[in-house]
Amino acid sequence: MYGSGMVWRNEDKAVRLYRKACDGGDATGCRELGAMYEAGKGAPADDAKAVEFYQKACAGGDGTACVDLGMMYRRGKGVREDDARAAQLYQKACDGGDAPGCGALGWMYANGTGVEKDDAKAAELFQKGRDLKSAQ
Repeated sequence: MYGSGMVWRNEDKAVRLYRKACDGGDATGCRELGAMYEAGKGAPADDAKAVEFYQKACAGGDGTACVDLGMMYRRGKGVREDDARAAQLYQKACDGGDAPGCGALGWMYANGTGVEKDDAKAAELFQKGRDLKSAQ
């Protein structure tokens, strides 16, 4: 709530609370902390730190963090650009029920980016993403 301004905006306090949550094993706290480092809000902008926290969150089962980490690999932010690794992360997110992860992976199959181009697989992933989104 401190990070979003729901109470009042205090990004420094949000970073401290996200770090405490992350240190306690909360994957969402790790993802949010990564986002704060990526955006440079409440902490200095640091893509390598963002990657570190996204990795921890993704390993903890946070699908959104896997997508965020995949985007870091796609853009080469804080890590070496690696489309194949991004596809693996999107796959993990999609397998975990994350609709945007399915969509991102579908885009990669549709374009042959990081994976072999496969229009049928792309369509399957886009449909899965739509199904997941409508089930929410």
